[in-house]
Amino acid sequence: MKDLLQIRQDLLEVKFLRWDDLPDFGIYSDQVLTIVETQLSFLHLPENELSITPAMINNYVKNGILDRPIKRKYYKPHIAKLIVISILKQVLPLSDIQKGIELQIELQGVERAYDTFCETLEESLQLVATIRKDQNEQPHFSNMHPDNLALSMVTLSVVSKLFTQLILSYNGVSNMIKNEGNDSNEKQ
Repeated sequence: MKDLLQIRQDLLEVKFLRWDDLPDFGIYSDQVLTIVETQLSFLHLPENELSITPAMINNYVKNGILDRPIKRKYYKPHIAKLIVISILKQVLPLSDIQKGIELQIELQGVERAYDTFCETLEESLQLVATIRKDQNEQPHFSNMHPDNLALSMVTLSVVSKLFTQLILSYNGVSNMIKNEGNDSNEKQ
């Protein structure tokens, strides 16, 4: 198992694929699954905790959360939505996720909405990774525009929940920091 210092470092290094980095061509569902799972690999959670399956994708399409594939192929908007859904379903019901996605797209357009989500989630990861017992720093989001307030809060909720689950999987922070040595600046 990784120690807290390594987990913090991993969280600080997480970078999500941006809109321009997603495939410019149609891909099949197995390739979509690989991309989404790769984007979620930073979470260090028990197996299948955040997995996405072809059945889930089909249900998202049936329920109108995800547009139908075009000739069985998925494109950037599909992939971006699946990444967002897979992360946010940890703290929000699908109906709220759909409403939030639609709102962000309406406010910013699909490309900017997705990139803003990635940036805000990365900032939330960095915030949680750098919280220490002796810090009195207030949370900071560089994109804290009123239109992004809900997005900032939900990404922080996701990261907080996931980090809490990670702590519990180690049976407490003290078990996570056993291998860190005696450097009190690195302990929570």
